[in-house]
Amino acid sequence: MNAALNIWTAAPRTVSLGRVSEFERSNSYRLTCIALTFWWIASLYPLIAASHVGEDLRSGAEAAAQATSEGSVINQLIVVSFAILGGLYLPRALRVLRTRKEVLPPLYLLGAYLLWSAATIFWTDDVTLSIRRLGILILSLIGVLGLGAGFYSQTRERSLTVARHVLYASFIAIVVLLVSRFRTLRFSEVLSPEWILVNDTATLFYMFPLAYGIISALVLPPSARRKQLFSLSLLGLVLLLLKGRTQIEATVAVGLLTSSRLMKHSFTKGTCFILGVIFSLQQIDLATGGRAFRFFVSVLADSSSSLLAYMSRGKGMDDLLSLDGRVPLWQAVWPYVYEHRVIGHGVGAFWNPNRFYEIAVQATWAAPSAHNGLLEELLGTGVIGLLLFLAFWFVSMRSNLRVAKQDKRAGCLVLGWLMLFFFFYITGAIDLTYFQSPTLFSLTALFALLTGPVNHSIRPLSDNVRRPLSRTGSRSCTTAYRSDGPVARAPWPTRSGWS
Repeated sequence: MNAALNIWTAAPRTVSLGRVSEFERSNSYRLTCIALTFWWIASLYPLIAASHVGEDLRSGAEAAAQATSEGSVINQLIVVSFAILGGLYLPRALRVLRTRKEVLPPLYLLGAYLLWSAATIFWTDDVTLSIRRLGILILSLIGVLGLGAGFYSQTRERSLTVARHVLYASFIAIVVLLVSRFRTLRFSEVLSPEWILVNDTATLFYMFPLAYGIISALVLPPSARRKQLFSLSLLGLVLLLLKGRTQIEATVAVGLLTSSRLMKHSFTKGTCFILGVIFSLQQIDLATGGRAFRFFVSVLADSSSSLLAYMSRGKGMDDLLSLDGRVPLWQAVWPYVYEHRVIGHGVGAFWNPNRFYEIAVQATWAAPSAHNGLLEELLGTGVIGLLLFLAFWFVSMRSNLRVAKQDKRAGCLVLGWLMLFFFFYITGAIDLTYFQSPTLFSLTALFALLTGPVNHSIRPLSDNVRRPLSRTGSRSCTTAYRSDGPVARAPWPTRSGWS
């Protein structure tokens, strides 16, 4: 790591800074930003198209099986276009990453996970489905590597530039939501406990950018306090209206932990940290069966029926005690885990068209996935794949903490996004073999951060600063470059020796 920092902080740093600033003024940067904007709007197609739920088990299972076997041409074009955008910057990304020792362990573990996922094709339950899901994962990684380490690494603030773009993306998602869904709604309908968009809208596609946008707003500089309050209020309100219970709790947990690292007052800092840990433990409890949550619900049932109505979204007590049907679903898929507990059923191949109705009968509802990332990984790639993924996540967190010491806001952003990704993953909101925005946002910011410290810490010496006299009587000094910015170095001995 020291060698990498020495390369980055060498004397020609001023040339690098000029090159970075010039890139953000270049046509290449502008055209890529325009392309990313159009790509994001195109990827919001699932938000505009209604998603109807089947009336019975068979129709719901058949619809899921048909969608899995046929796929979507639009989604495939979106995945390929994202890979093309990242592929344009992939050569530069690989050159940059080779000089960063701290990024090598995560890359090695990610490569090991990909190799093991590819190896499962030899014993998969569905060869075509495994190849398709593995292809989606590879194309996604090409995009995040190219854009993170190749494109955003050339911007002045690197991962914070990713945060700003994600914040814009969340506002675009709100506009699409207002135009396509909220335009004809009345306020009284929204306040009803039974009102929910899940029945005709893929709400997760809205919640992901909103949640990541909230964390992005938290790391805005103190000078943008009004923008921060406006963004947090708007994004938080829309997220509450969508009634994504686990997504709201995960966002609150990560938001509190992120705020605890950014605040200066010790009491507020400690309070946010403790509350963030409590909400984080609740996420882990929900991912492991929800025993504490179900006990809390049973105690609350006698004291606050109106609150339970909103928590269950009008579905009643049984919905909460079953974790919205997750408990019977997990009980139905566990026997399949024991069939191939070490090697799995093949990457992305367990939920093949022949299995949806079989699981729907046992779980009493048509589930499209296991709704638990850990369980999904066990079904797909087994214990080996799960361990490789967890190792990649923990090593990425450690690498982030090391590099983030040079920029607190960027480190808090990536740390918060990685935690948010993990909470969404363990509660079943996302799947690694699907093309979903949390994976793209988190990994793009991670690789942008690991390319080195952000450049806004490089401050050139001001001409109006009065320089000390040298031995010859002239006001001159040499300049040394450190990771936290250039430092004027006097040409005479200091207390620590000659500079």
